Amino acid sequence: MTPTSISARWRVLTLYALLNALMQFQWLRFAPIANDVAAQYGVSVGTVGWLSLVFPLLFLPLALPSGAWVDRLSLRSGLRLVAGVLLAGALLRELWPGFAGLLAGQILIALVQPMLMSSLAPLARVWFEPEQRLQATAVGTLALFVGLGAAFVLIPLSAGDVAASQSIDTIVLAIVAALVFALVPRDPPAPIGDTMAAPSGKSSARFLLTQPALLLLFALIFIGNGFFNALFTWIEPMLGANGLNADAAGYVALAMLAGGVAGMVFVPALPVLAARLRLTLSLAAALGIPLTLMLTRSNELPLLCAIGVVLGVTMLAPLPLLLDTVSELAGDHHGGLAMSAFWLAGNAGAAAVIYALSYLADHQLWSLAGYAFAGLLLLQLLLVQALRVEPFKAEADRPRCQ
Repeated sequence: MTPTSISARWRVLTLYALLNALMQFQWLRFAPIANDVAAQYGVSVGTVGWLSLVFPLLFLPLALPSGAWVDRLSLRSGLRLVAGVLLAGALLRELWPGFAGLLAGQILIALVQPMLMSSLAPLARVWFEPEQRLQATAVGTLALFVGLGAAFVLIPLSAGDVAASQSIDTIVLAIVAALVFALVPRDPPAPIGDTMAAPSGKSSARFLLTQPALLLLFALIFIGNGFFNALFTWIEPMLGANGLNADAAGYVALAMLAGGVAGMVFVPALPVLAARLRLTLSLAAALGIPLTLMLTRSNELPLLCAIGVVLGVTMLAPLPLLLDTVSELAGDHHGGLAMSAFWLAGNAGAAAVIYALSYLADHQLWSLAGYAFAGLLLLQLLLVQALRVEPFKAEADRPRCQ
């Protein structure tokens, strides 16, 4: 590996991570200031919710087609397309006055979110040696939560004049698009290092997505993402039932996010945990059960923040390990499809668990909700025991176009 190619791989990963963080930021671009957006654009708060809702709604039907398309595109072409569409969406919001412009811009940006999230597995396999792929996956995944955190911190600053703040978005996205077009090189002619190919032919995608190990990983992210999203959805009323205000709930939520980000930095770097997926997932689920029950019963803010940090580690730190395993199982030619299916399962899990527990939330049955959350982790712990990761081998298929 030449110094130039080593520099190129980290440059590509950095720009991908930047795009990923910006995508999450744009997803929540108007959520933390919903009341201000409603007042300034003359719509209801419920209508403002559509500016965020279009992302998961479009992700569900577009995930698998986008993943299959990513497997046929070069990474450079894909990243250029995503960067260009992000900029176009920001321009549309700024140039088309009124709420219709905001919604049209958000829809345009949301169209390429599945494509961007599907690109992480191909990026790691095309640009990185096998022993570096987990770290690359961790960096790309970490960017998701950096973007979410930045949204909660920075977006409230734009509450005073939402329309004027759109210019900042446009400038930032224009700079990033220019960097992507200028600095992302052509893909290497072949993936770096020894790789495993996925099955060939038109039936290979169906075969891939019915492998027991992959299906079990999809089930784990279904449960895990459902747990994470439902807990964040109801953390304020849940803690409020124990006498804590909204600010305190926000501190606990930030503690969870901080713990998760820190965990994603350090856990993949620990060889013992990185090499033992079942052990890591089992420890995370087993530790999360008592922590979740404590979270729903305590009213001591310092203790809750400490619980939040550790619970964040158990929820988010294993995520890069799961993604890396999905990539390894998928091989070189179906990584995008497998990654999109993984995230599709996660989005479906979020919707399903939130809906399933909504009765408990509506009736303020938070003690029972705590047991329900713990039950999800227990189910996850049981499923992990059945996980057997044995990658299959087959001949390679289509070349990637430049």
